[in-house]
Amino acid sequence: MSMFSRQVRRSESTTAKPVNLKLVKVNFWSVVRFAFILTVALGIGLVIALTLVFFILNAAGFGNLLKSYLTVEVTLPAVLSVALSISVFLIVVGTVLAGVWAGMFNIIARMTGGVSVGFTNN
Repeated sequence: MSMFSRQVRRSESTTAKPVNLKLVKVNFWSVVRFAFILTVALGIGLVIALTLVFFILNAAGFGNLLKSYLTVEVTLPAVLSVALSISVFLIVVGTVLAGVWAGMFNIIARMTGGVSVGFTNN
């Protein structure tokens, strides 16, 4: 037996005991802060992804093809400005919607008594 392993012995008489909890309120500001951090991370990922797509399509010659057919030149600053605009929009809308959902959940949970969540102890 290794010095890092550990055996846990349980008595045969103990059984799993279900626990039912009710979620009746979420902290509004915690939800808003978490949503803000999550949407900032998604916004950064979006900017990186669109920049990589631009580099890949530019290396494949798609920029020259688009310029020859539509007379529109797609440059890195244009792609970054669009990506940042979409990212800021995502951050603002995502944060506001998370706050609205948290407020709606608190109101509905107050009227209905909350959401039941069941756990078992194994």
